[in-house]
Amino acid sequence: MCIGRIYSLVKYMGKEFKKVCLNQKGVKPEFVDLIMYGVYYAAYDLLGERTWEIVWKAGEVVFNEVKDRLGITSETPPFEALRRMADWLKDMGYVEYIEVNRISEDEIEYVMKDPIITPGAKKLIQQGRVPAHISTALMFAILKQYNMKAEMIGDPLFLPDGRAIEKWKLIKLKH
Repeated sequence: MCIGRIYSLVKYMGKEFKKVCLNQKGVKPEFVDLIMYGVYYAAYDLLGERTWEIVWKAGEVVFNEVKDRLGITSETPPFEALRRMADWLKDMGYVEYIEVNRISEDEIEYVMKDPIITPGAKKLIQQGRVPAHISTALMFAILKQYNMKAEMIGDPLFLPDGRAIEKWKLIKLKH
């Protein structure tokens, strides 16, 4: 069974062939990135800055679909819920590495290595458009469950080693 981006050498009749294993369905990350790029490019053309509404709503929809699978309830501590979502995103092949770090009482640093939508997200940001922010929207949907919200501080930082880093300001919502 091939999961993720695993490269293996297979010997067949004395010859070596490079076999690229993607995932069980054979969907390549580049395909997902291109589709997400196209959807958010088109959304911005049609809706402009209202595209952010799609970003956050999509996060809420997906979170509601997976929260039971992840065992996230109102009893789960918020940072445990964020950790479970991060683990799930890694298990799904969305990122190679992911962590959520609490910098201070009201600030979080969110680090992902090689999220599959990075090329498209970079292009959308460079074009002044709204990127998908798939995992960020999921994390923000979790915080909403705890009567909190987060605001991104600036644009994501894309490092040469494949890491994307976001900083968030946490805000407690009034009942």
